[in-house]
Amino acid sequence: MSKSDYRTDTLSSDLPDALEFLNSAGDEELRAFLRRLPIFAGNDGGPITIADLAYEMRLQPFVMDAWSRVGGNHGIPARLLQLNRVYKKAEAEMERWTGERRRLPRVIDVPSFIEVYAKVGYP
Repeated sequence: MSKSDYRTDTLSSDLPDALEFLNSAGDEELRAFLRRLPIFAGNDGGPITIADLAYEMRLQPFVMDAWSRVGGNHGIPARLLQLNRVYKKAEAEMERWTGERRRLPRVIDVPSFIEVYAKVGYP
């Protein structure tokens, strides 16, 4: 990924609405919103905050790039390993380009991951 590939306009045309939500919502509203989503990861040592969600949004282009570069195999153990490698690569690239780091270590909620994997599938 080159620096020119990292542009916030590639996130989504809905980004202004998402940022407005992040700027106006409190942490409790954010947690209520996140509980309605099929999320299978969280923070080690603390709740997800608005700042964490904003970081995840900015990380997304790096995650998409990492998915194209990190291979994996079928099955839950292989996909968990692939997911871990994708996020490590994406976070390292984002830090290299922007200097921004994750506030707390990311942990995978294995039961939620298995539920999403079984119902929706995974790349």
